[in-house]
Amino acid sequence: SAGRVARGAARLGLATDKRSQHEHTIAMAASLLALAFAFRLALIPLGLYRSTDFEVHRNWLAITHSLPFSKWYYEETSQWTLDYPPFFAFFEWVLSQAAMFADPEMLNVSNLGYASPATVVFQRCSVVAGDFVLLL
Repeated sequence: SAGRVARGAARLGLATDKRSQHEHTIAMAASLLALAFAFRLALIPLGLYRSTDFEVHRNWLAITHSLPFSKWYYEETSQWTLDYPPFFAFFEWVLSQAAMFADPEMLNVSNLGYASPATVVFQRCSVVAGDFVLLL
């Protein structure tokens, strides 16, 4: 009978109705996302390649942390000036508040090319955290 099949499927963890199928799909997607984030976090301590984006973002952290808002878009110590819209600049400012605890030296505008291990780990973690926030 249909009830017997449904009970057997339920014991095996198989979806038998639309809601169960939807819940199963969401659980699978969440598991895959968790696996992807765990993989990215596992890569953080490795000394992998860093692009110029690393210094760009370090400089933007320094600008937004060290200077008043009125000077954010006019600071030219580095070739990597802040050229993104204000919302993104404020996002960098928020990150800079946490960066202060990881390694305050990364927030020095004149510290061009600075890449301590703590700075590298902080920036890699901030990317993973930012991706996670965007997915919520």
